[in-house]
Amino acid sequence: SSITYNPVRACFSDIFNIQPDLDLGPAEPTPWDVIEAELRKRSRSDDEFTFNRRVALGLHDFASSGRVYGRKQEFFPLSMGMGQKITLWLSMILAIDEQASALFIEPRRTRGLTAEGRRFAFSMMHERIRAADEDFADVRLTIVQFGDPSDDRRAVRLHTDEGVELYSREELEQMVASTYEMWREVLEERERKARGRATGTGPLI
Repeated sequence: SSITYNPVRACFSDIFNIQPDLDLGPAEPTPWDVIEAELRKRSRSDDEFTFNRRVALGLHDFASSGRVYGRKQEFFPLSMGMGQKITLWLSMILAIDEQASALFIEPRRTRGLTAEGRRFAFSMMHERIRAADEDFADVRLTIVQFGDPSDDRRAVRLHTDEGVELYSREELEQMVASTYEMWREVLEERERKARGRATGTGPLI
């Protein structure tokens, strides 16, 4: 079966020890053995556990560094027309080196976000978090990616929106609409081929 990062995603709040309705301030990170046990419980295979453990260890190192404090903050999905809703952010605000930050964590090693992908994600985050609420107008947008495995973990790499030229709302809506249209065509083609195989009327090659 394919490996997912759902186990570590389920542990983000524990790793950063996010407390509901708590002001930004020091909080002891959740002990590592508690997080590791939760990862083991949620992982469907040893490989999935290993991949998720590396990311979780990198995040736990970061969360335990004394640079990071956090609190829960609900950010609802961004509506992008045609009934599409998008979420690329966590329900938390972190103070990283005393700068309030909204986070998107991207654990994938292959098919992870490129610079252009980060630009798209930052633009989405800006529209939903900063442009939609003046209370968050000065929040830094941060994408967390990870280095290659070393010492049983993958170290955190932070990317911020500083110096990134963001897409406009109109550009984003156009990009999302064209992506959905492309996927709709792909799915319809798959369904056509499946029906063809089922009825024996599919293409000869």
